[in-house]
Amino acid sequence: MKHIKRKFFFQKNKNQTNVDKTNLDWFDSIENLHHDILKSNRGNIAFLELDDDLLVGGVVDKIDNDYYILPIPDPTLVYFNNAQLSLSKIEETRKNLLLKLKEMKTGSKPPIHEIYDFYGLTSGFVVYLFTSIESFLNSMIDDDFIYEDTQKQRTILYNKNQIQENVDFKTKITKILPQKTGMDYFKKNTIKNQLIWNLKEFRDDIVHTKQENHILRYNNLAKKTFTFKYRETLNAVGHFMNFNKANYIVECDCGEDF
Repeated sequence: MKHIKRKFFFQKNKNQTNVDKTNLDWFDSIENLHHDILKSNRGNIAFLELDDDLLVGGVVDKIDNDYYILPIPDPTLVYFNNAQLSLSKIEETRKNLLLKLKEMKTGSKPPIHEIYDFYGLTSGFVVYLFTSIESFLNSMIDDDFIYEDTQKQRTILYNKNQIQENVDFKTKITKILPQKTGMDYFKKNTIKNQLIWNLKEFRDDIVHTKQENHILRYNNLAKKTFTFKYRETLNAVGHFMNFNKANYIVECDCGEDF
């Protein structure tokens, strides 16, 4: 997969968008972004035009005693992109680390730097990729959506904020999302959705790191970093997102690898 196309949270074609400009400040071009104009509009929403006639939304704010329009990216894609960018580094570092470990048989010292690099890269990949799913799930919930949790003696209603804060990951991905989209990615057990469950398990192992009943305490966690299917899992997450939101994860057309 080539690196993904970067998108913003608010992103529409200039000629097709219908933006309600009530109480919004619209800036037509970069030439209008003078200090005094931005200062007087601090906290307001503004829009910037990209070269391909796309409008992206941002907020006017003060940073380090100056004023800027901060375009708001799609966080789900940011997290997915970060995981993708680390993938080639993981594969290269894994290969080098195994070579260094093999050299230890001839008396070489442990490859301290390579070990730290590898564990750091893999942990970052897992956390970012799983966070992209959590962000995606929350983004798919409409503001007025109500989830009904029907139990034997009662039915509990959750609004969007309560779903985001109080409902567990499994319920969101297997019950709430299908209710919202009318499609159930996890209706059948497949290799791809099993990779997502494995990602959830690995992420929990990292974020809620617990000591094992082993003299080294983290033996299984360390071993999992070498056996986890990073590339296949990244592709599975992209497939899951596109299943629920068509053409969401797409390759950039610049022709460059990530």
